[in-house]
Amino acid sequence: MPLVTRVVEVTTSSELVFEGVRVFDGEHFLDGERWVLVAGGRVTAIEHAAIVPTAAETRSGGVLLPGLVDAHVHLSFSTAHAVFRGGITSVLDLGEPLAYAFADHAPLRFQAAGPFITAPGGYPTRSWGANGYGLEVASAADAREAVAMLADRGAAMIKVAIEPGQGPVLDAATLDAVVSAAHARSLKVAAHALGAAPVRAALEAGVDVLAHTPVERLPDALVKEAGARGVTVISTVRAFGGNASTRANLAALAAAGCPVAYGTDLGNDGIAPGIDTAEIEILEEALVGRERALAAATSVAGALAGSSGRMSVGSPADLVWYPRLDSPGDLRRDIQVWTGRP
Repeated sequence: MPLVTRVVEVTTSSELVFEGVRVFDGEHFLDGERWVLVAGGRVTAIEHAAIVPTAAETRSGGVLLPGLVDAHVHLSFSTAHAVFRGGITSVLDLGEPLAYAFADHAPLRFQAAGPFITAPGGYPTRSWGANGYGLEVASAADAREAVAMLADRGAAMIKVAIEPGQGPVLDAATLDAVVSAAHARSLKVAAHALGAAPVRAALEAGVDVLAHTPVERLPDALVKEAGARGVTVISTVRAFGGNASTRANLAALAAAGCPVAYGTDLGNDGIAPGIDTAEIEILEEALVGRERALAAATSVAGALAGSSGRMSVGSPADLVWYPRLDSPGDLRRDIQVWTGRP
């Protein structure tokens, strides 16, 4: 799909007005047309009436969104600029070697988990992640040390691998130790858990986030438990082929009360940098509506990625503007992306 992008950095000296735009604030479309003023790298007004500062750059009409957020990437398989030019202003990276994970990747707002915590020889250390993408632990004590090290390096989340099809997995005591140590440092834990048994192990350990929509159809009782616990699910449906079971799981988990965040698992074959319109279409179907799908890619994903994903007075001017937004396909056409640098 053609992608035409203009990228603008909003500096402290920049003043910008969006005239008569339709605004999505991260949860809902606001009623009517709005005038949005950006100054000093932040949104300074959202009004029904016209705002016409002198010497301000203007955009008229169209649709204005908070910068979009991808809550599951492996950025080292792409570039920050490619992702940003596709309308994404913030990412949560859920698997990188230490040196890459805890470095700056402008112009994105970038948060990372660092390497997966996994059992010796566990996923992904015997496959694509052999070069530092996994951090192997053999005991509860090792797990606590690993979490402390990652937290000290600046991890935004801890990720564990529960992938029995690709090597050993963490035993229950070690998994419990990871979760307890992470929670003691006020960090959430995300689990790579694609089947029913791994999801059950994750929930029993108190994991906060499913890093993927599971691909094996989950029993109703397990779905209900995930919803009762308020476990967030990161979509990544297309990364694993988008089969009927995965889509059914996503819809069921959302209906059970699980927050759903947009994520692509960028780094997999067939996943392009920037917003994935097919993933948004899947979210529209699973979540029953465009507003909820857009919220998944803004405020819900932002809550995981350390970025508000919301537009309000005072919020950073991370914004995406489209001349029209009649279908998810428009998210890849004529994008203009702003990043606020107050």
